[in-house]
Amino acid sequence: MKKLFAALLLTCLCTLCLFAGLDFAAIDSLYFHERIDEVQAELEKLNAQAGLSNEDKAKVLWRLSRNCVDLGDRLADDQKNEKYAIYEKGQSLAEESISYFETPDAYIWKCSNVGRWGQTKGPLNSLAKAKPMYKDLEVVVNKLGYLDSSDVWYVLGSLFDQLPGSPISFGDSKAAVSYMRMAVEKIPSWVYYGGTYKYLATMLYARDWSASKRSGEFAKMLKSYEKQKTTIEQYKYYEGKLGDSYVPFYCSTPLSQMSDREEAVKVLEFAVSMYSKRSFHTPGDDESLAEIKSLLASWK
Repeated sequence: MKKLFAALLLTCLCTLCLFAGLDFAAIDSLYFHERIDEVQAELEKLNAQAGLSNEDKAKVLWRLSRNCVDLGDRLADDQKNEKYAIYEKGQSLAEESISYFETPDAYIWKCSNVGRWGQTKGPLNSLAKAKPMYKDLEVVVNKLGYLDSSDVWYVLGSLFDQLPGSPISFGDSKAAVSYMRMAVEKIPSWVYYGGTYKYLATMLYARDWSASKRSGEFAKMLKSYEKQKTTIEQYKYYEGKLGDSYVPFYCSTPLSQMSDREEAVKVLEFAVSMYSKRSFHTPGDDESLAEIKSLLASWK
């Protein structure tokens, strides 16, 4: 009887240790090395386990949602129905994650899947999803205070860049640039994110403000920044908060002393230099670098 009790106690202790908190570091490392199929297999195993805490279940589910973005992205452009299905699954997984335990990542990857669905469908065919998407991002920024994530600012910048403006929707190229500046500033040191640098540069190049116009516009944006009552609304005018004398980390020139297009070139040149400083590159990094070099050649 004592042996049976001891065996049961050992089993319970092992179970408690297993579910006290899962270590996701190895899975995230696989993800950042773009080994998506391996990530999917490991997450599916975890998701099938019984006894996970609500918090760990939520962490598994939002990572499965994150994976859906990559799985959908690698499908061919003409496989639209398959893409829709994967992005819709990603949205559903994120919503399930939130039902177990609220995390910023679940909201971010829900919005990322919705955004990808919209890109596939076309902006005018996905306008109904724009406001709910923005509401989710308000939760991330205003309620949860998750400001140091490059991903949340990238999604916001993409949303405001791709939506049509008033009166059809709330797209705003100025807000898009401000949000994307934050996305670039918050890129983690251990990843490349060449696409984020490229997106900011293309926005600046398309806007094409002169150095003198930037100074005037930044002054107006500062006034708007100071009037806002929530963080997410303030950062629509982040360029105004930075001001004329601000020197971006990717160059040595103040904002007021260069045009949009001059800054766009500096952003891409910095992205090229960052690539060369990394010891490991994923296929996605290589693809981003090729696109950046092609843009630089055409702009110069």
